[in-house]
Amino acid sequence: MRISRYQISLLLVGVLAPVLVAQQPTQPAPHPAAAPTAHPAAPPAAAPAAAPAALPAAAPAAMPMPNDSVPQLTPAQQRVMDSTRTAVRANRQKVVAANMDLTADENAKFWPLYREYRDSAGAISDRLFRLIARYGQQYNTLTDEQATRLMTDYAAIERDRMALRSAYIPKFGAILPPRKLVRYFQIENKLDAIINYDIAGEIPLVK
Repeated sequence: MRISRYQISLLLVGVLAPVLVAQQPTQPAPHPAAAPTAHPAAPPAAAPAAAPAALPAAAPAAMPMPNDSVPQLTPAQQRVMDSTRTAVRANRQKVVAANMDLTADENAKFWPLYREYRDSAGAISDRLFRLIARYGQQYNTLTDEQATRLMTDYAAIERDRMALRSAYIPKFGAILPPRKLVRYFQIENKLDAIINYDIAGEIPLVK
């Protein structure tokens, strides 16, 4: 089964929708117009099936920084972020499950290792979101020193991401046959690439 853009959008909407809802002001409901007098009508023709609505591209949600230079999230915002993270994790797992075609034996061994791997990968992603939040705070007044620190920290995040993946390839290889091993990391790469593409679209270049 192919990974579709719609499947990936489950992940992106899981990230974006709760944040947008939290940020949007409440709009008063429009006053309903007076209904026209009903007239007998011919039986309606069958309506065609509605096409799926276009889904918005995802923007990364700012994460709190471990210092006083970035405001901490309010309890309500933190709850939104926690629930968002849970939704993203569940939706990502659904995409993987739909595309792996695991046997019963593989299934029993794969998912505990998968969750262990994604927990570690999620911690690295949190570091990236904190880095993006710091960049957003410093964007208009970015100094050479701050730019150097951003680049150094980003390189460390990417180095740790690759080290984590390298460490888990043999672990998954002990569970999956070679072709399924390659397939799993192809799925991981596709998911990461689409999410990173949407994140990159929201980050302006350095002035």
